[in-house]
This record gives sequence, C-alpha cells and structure tokens, in this order.
Amino acid sequence: MKLVTSTGDFSFYVESITEKVKAFKGSKFKYINLEQTGSIPAFFEEGEGWRKLAEKWAEAAEYAGVKYVVSHAPCLHNPCMGLFNNPEDEEYHRNLRAIRRSIEICHLLGIPRIVVHACCSTEFTKEQLLWYNQKFYTDLLDLAEKYNIWLMTENWDGNQYKFSTGAELREFLDWMDHPLLGACWDTAHGNIDPVARKIGQYENILAIGDKLKGMHISDNFGDTHHHSWPFAGNINFDSVLQGLLDVKYDGFFTFEASYTLLHQNNPPYRRAEFDYKGETVTRLLNPSLELKKRAVDLLYETGKYLLESYGLLEE
Repeated sequence: MKLVTSTGDFSFYVESITEKVKAFKGSKFKYINLEQTGSIPAFFEEGEGWRKLAEKWAEAAEYAGVKYVVSHAPCLHNPCMGLFNNPEDEEYHRNLRAIRRSIEICHLLGIPRIVVHACCSTEFTKEQLLWYNQKFYTDLLDLAEKYNIWLMTENWDGNQYKFSTGAELREFLDWMDHPLLGACWDTAHGNIDPVARKIGQYENILAIGDKLKGMHISDNFGDTHHHSWPFAGNINFDSVLQGLLDVKYDGFFTFEASYTLLHQNNPPYRRAEFDYKGETVTRLLNPSLELKKRAVDLLYETGKYLLESYGLLEE
C-alpha cells in the first residue's frame, strides 16, 4: 500500500496549489493527494482557464518529484434545494460543472481516483437523500466511464445526515450499483460521529467491504476535526489496519493530517496574537515553512511505521 499525503499539508504556509505541490520537493512523500477542495474560480468560469491550472500542477509535480495518485473534488456538497422543483436549477449546474472539471483534471494528470462528497442535509428525508444523490452521481459518472476514473463518496461526521456509517455507505453504493462508484472511509469522521464511533473503525470498514476504494487518515479525540497524525488522538489504528487487511483493500493510505504543526489559520482554533509595547509580535505565531516540511517527513515516518507493522508498505 502506497503512503500518500495531501497538498493541504502546506495550506497557509504558501498561497496556491502550485506552490503547495512545489513545497514537497525533497519530501519523503512521493505520492500526493491533489486537493481541489477550495473555491477555484477557473472551475466556475467560461473558457479554458482550468486547463491552464492542470498544466501548472503537472509542472509543479515534475519539479517536486512527486506523483498525483488520488484527488478530492471541490466541496460543493450543500444541496441545491431548488433542484427538486427545477431540473435546470442554475446553482446545481454551476456546481456540477466545477466538479466535472476537477474530474477532467484528474484525467489530464493521470489520477485514477477522486473523492466526491455526497450532498447531504438535515432537511433531507431518506428518500430525498437517495433521489438527490442518485441524480448527482449519475450526472458525473459519464465522465468516470469515459476516463475510467473511480468516484468515491465519503462518510460524513454527523449521523443526522444519514451518511456516516460503513453500512449506510454500502447501502447507497449497492443501490447505485455502478462499477466505478466506491467509498472513501475517513477515520476522523468515523471517530467524530457518535454512531459510527460506537460501531468502530474495523466494523465500519468491513461493512463497506469491496466497495472501499479510498482512505482519509487522521486522528482526533472524537470532538471535532483536529486533522492530526496518528497517535495524536484516541483512534485505535490496529482496528483500521486490520480492517484494510480483511477487506483486501487495494487503494492508497492517504493522510488528511495537515495539522501536524498547527498554523494560526487552521480551523477551528486560532492562536491568539501577542501585543508587546504597542506592537504585535509574530516571530513565533506560526511554524516556519522549513519546520513544517520536517513535520511532514515525520508524518511519513509515522505512516511507514503503521503500514510496516502490518506488512502493507509499498514503496
């Protein structure tokens, strides 16, 4: 199993996705999760600006000596309720176009799998959840088929969305019954949601079974998103690794653990500024980029330790 980390590791340390990728030059990580999660203007605009982004990202990966192997689509998962009454709902199709472009970019960069969050709302009934997401994923799966790219839906961190346990994901995937639609299990979400946490990481992974095509690995204390590395929270990673073994998982071990060192701008917490003699002192407000790079290398060593302990590491 290949160790992968995310471009979000360098969020707030550098500005653009291009610069985040370049920051991996010299890193122990050689495989990267391209996070297209933010609101990228070119994805919504007319024209070919998004293709130029793909060219820049390809050049950045070549410069850094890394390879993209998985991606995350824009987080446009708040449902457009107007779709229930109007199949041409403008907001829905605007968001859909942005996500489709992220899939096109995966094709251009040779990325075989991409996470696309389901659209969930506390206002949805179970029937509305299924109807909406059947249409949503169907409107994307033609591209998956065209390029042979896996789309992966991901567990949420609140059971009020009816989409947070392994069994709920499996039920939806069996109902959709598409050979290129699978699941990504997020260990952090599975620890935050009380229902999923009670079931356990191992049991949730087993419930997804052979539909499991991606992992998001991070740790927390079950309270909120800490995006910490393993052993910085209370998730038992024996249960995770044994689950991956038992379902014969064939995907990547992808870290979403960008808070290895906490930047002031990492939500949900903020480091308070310090004023001294009328001036704001920022010397130690944030770690340096070089220190962060060392932390990312330690994240690699942590992942290597986990996978080697179960004989799963693939260089």
